[in-house]
Amino acid sequence: MTATVIKGLDTQGQRISSMEFEKLVRQAAQETSDLVLESYGQHNIGIRLEKEEGLNIRLNGPAGQRLGCMGMPGTTITCEGAASDDVGFLNIGAEIIVKGNATNGVCNAMANGKVSIGGSIGARGLTMTKWNPDHDRPELWVLGSTGDSFAEFNCGGIAVVCGIEAKNPDNILGYRPCVGMVGGMIYFRGKIDDSFSKTNARRQPLDDDQWQWLNDRIPSFLDKIDRAELLTELGNREEWQVLVAISPQERALMFSGPMPMAQFRNEFWNNAFGGGDPLRDLSPGLDRSPVDAIVSGELRRFKPYWANCEHAAPCTYYCPIHIPTVDRLRLIREGRIDEAYDMVLRYTPLPGSVCGAICPNLCMENCSRRGVDQSIEMQVLGRAVSNHKAPAAAEPIGRKVAVIGGGPGGMNAAWQLALGGVEVHIFEKDDKLGGKLAQVVPWERLSQAIWDEEIHRFLETPNLHAHFGVDMDKEGFTRLRDEFDYVIIAVGTHNPRRLQFPGSDRVIPALDFLKSAKGDAATKIGREVVVIGAGNVGCDVACEAYRLGAEKVTLVDIQKPLAFGAEKEAAERHGAQFLWPVKTAEVTDQGLVTNDGTCIPAQTVIISIGDVPALPFLPESVETVSVGGATWIKTDKAHLTADPKVLAIGDVERPGLATNALGAGKTAAEFIMAQLKGLPWQPFTREVIPQQALTITHYVPETADGSEENQAKRCLSCASCRDCHLCETICPTGAISRREIEPAMAAGALIKANYEYVSDDDKCIACGFCADTCPCGIWTMNSY
Repeated sequence: MTATVIKGLDTQGQRISSMEFEKLVRQAAQETSDLVLESYGQHNIGIRLEKEEGLNIRLNGPAGQRLGCMGMPGTTITCEGAASDDVGFLNIGAEIIVKGNATNGVCNAMANGKVSIGGSIGARGLTMTKWNPDHDRPELWVLGSTGDSFAEFNCGGIAVVCGIEAKNPDNILGYRPCVGMVGGMIYFRGKIDDSFSKTNARRQPLDDDQWQWLNDRIPSFLDKIDRAELLTELGNREEWQVLVAISPQERALMFSGPMPMAQFRNEFWNNAFGGGDPLRDLSPGLDRSPVDAIVSGELRRFKPYWANCEHAAPCTYYCPIHIPTVDRLRLIREGRIDEAYDMVLRYTPLPGSVCGAICPNLCMENCSRRGVDQSIEMQVLGRAVSNHKAPAAAEPIGRKVAVIGGGPGGMNAAWQLALGGVEVHIFEKDDKLGGKLAQVVPWERLSQAIWDEEIHRFLETPNLHAHFGVDMDKEGFTRLRDEFDYVIIAVGTHNPRRLQFPGSDRVIPALDFLKSAKGDAATKIGREVVVIGAGNVGCDVACEAYRLGAEKVTLVDIQKPLAFGAEKEAAERHGAQFLWPVKTAEVTDQGLVTNDGTCIPAQTVIISIGDVPALPFLPESVETVSVGGATWIKTDKAHLTADPKVLAIGDVERPGLATNALGAGKTAAEFIMAQLKGLPWQPFTREVIPQQALTITHYVPETADGSEENQAKRCLSCASCRDCHLCETICPTGAISRREIEPAMAAGALIKANYEYVSDDDKCIACGFCADTCPCGIWTMNSY
């Protein structure tokens, strides 16, 4: 197989960043097992790369820092030249070959794998290595010499230092090697001084087993670094020695000579002062027991606290409906798929159509996973629920609510109330539910098949009744207010805003155009179209215009276009152009004339500057406010109006996204349910968890495969314990333990599992390891 070549320069011959280079390497590693890298000092080459069939990487240029960092089993990295600091840092299985010199930190904190250096290395090589007895020991082979502080705190790694062409032939292990070394051994050939730590390592000749181990492996090492001619020179057993770690038992015997401080205190100090305190006669009642340097209990300054589910994950916080996505993904991970779907449907009746299609997904924009690779794909999760049956509705409670308007806000309010056992009647002016979603959003962006499934599920819900073709007036509204416990106004905004200028009668409102384009009788347009207003609706207009035969669409605005996300990208893909700042002076047969006299040719001009509510039925008991020349209904946090029996939700309060309307509908329904049952109502108040509370370094970047299971696995579980046991494992005093509890409930879905982690005050020393390592941000250190 031909190797894939990746260059560290861009098309202009400029060095690309380490991050960009790493992305290219990762992408290529998905397709092939053999890579040739023309590097220019980029860092992190080979970091966390793993492939089931193995991966071979060869570097033809200089390597930057952390070559092979976090190297994975099955990966082989060969550097043809020299390398910078931290080669093999945190290596857990990769084989790394550097044919030249390497600088400081080689094999720092390595736990597995082999590193071969064809030259000398700098300071602090083989420091803090680890060894799991279930796996092979980590190995470092150096042809030349090492720098100072070699094998510092070595915990099991093996080093072989050959002393060939050494940088320091008079002291090939550098100054003060083996300080703090508690495991492993160092084979060396050549001179060393007497500065190695005598309390941590013992110098001795090789025994038969050690020589056999070394002799068996020298040929392979020399082949890797292309120095096979040195085999005879390195084959003299008498030239080799070994430094072996001293066991804890041996070390204890070394310090058995001097008198321990406790013995001195009891035998001499206490006796000399009649109890050990020369000032006892001044304050005989004072407690003079010693205070430990490391304290627990009430002497701590901080106390760990397990704040599970007390903050909101960013996805939940920024979602206008506050869908608890973390809990949903936890249920999927546990195989409780039906429960996960039921939970989502208790927040919205339109997960496939809105979350899975038209929503700009604020949850994804704020997803913490973006700090690792890419956000959780909410569209996948939304579409998965589209054909799931509705959750079971509660038994009727004998109360009735009227909803005026069958758009997304009105639908969710009705849905929530019906599931709660309330008899709900929707009064819709159109002949179908969905409001603008059904009337104007192009099927190109909203799957008609998914939409039809969700509308069918909605209409089959017990306790819910829909009435179509209802043109509400004051008399009808008064009748509803008298007959129902509550009335919810959710009529949306269906009156287009207009501008007055010469030729304005030639302009088609965007709402009318989109309704026509989605209906049976589409508006006929010419070859060129101009859209006044470059927001997201204007982009939908542009896409529909292209679909109906336009060849050129220009969107103009008096300010920088507010369009963003999928709508703007779709319009640009079709070829739409954006012009600003542009002020319309006139519309003629030739097109749109700007205030500077320029004519933008157009056979059709469409205006898309927003819509306003039509509220002719509104009684005087409902207070309104005028903003921007339009009348909007004034509400409080519960969406209650000045009339205690009337609520208003969605665009009649203020323009927003479909998810804003869905969220308002759920909040209004929850308020009504609380009032009908005589219970207190509490809005969503949880604060978002701070990003700095999460420890995302525990997670490895990976490519999402688009499945629900993959999304569930990738979720960081922000603010919600994932039961990973890291806190329990890392606690140095064993203060943290896990215990079973009764699970908590919210909105019919589990929000806490049947366990909790607790900290024993008598053992805890307030070191903060639990808070520092918790990937989900659950543990906090509070002032005592």
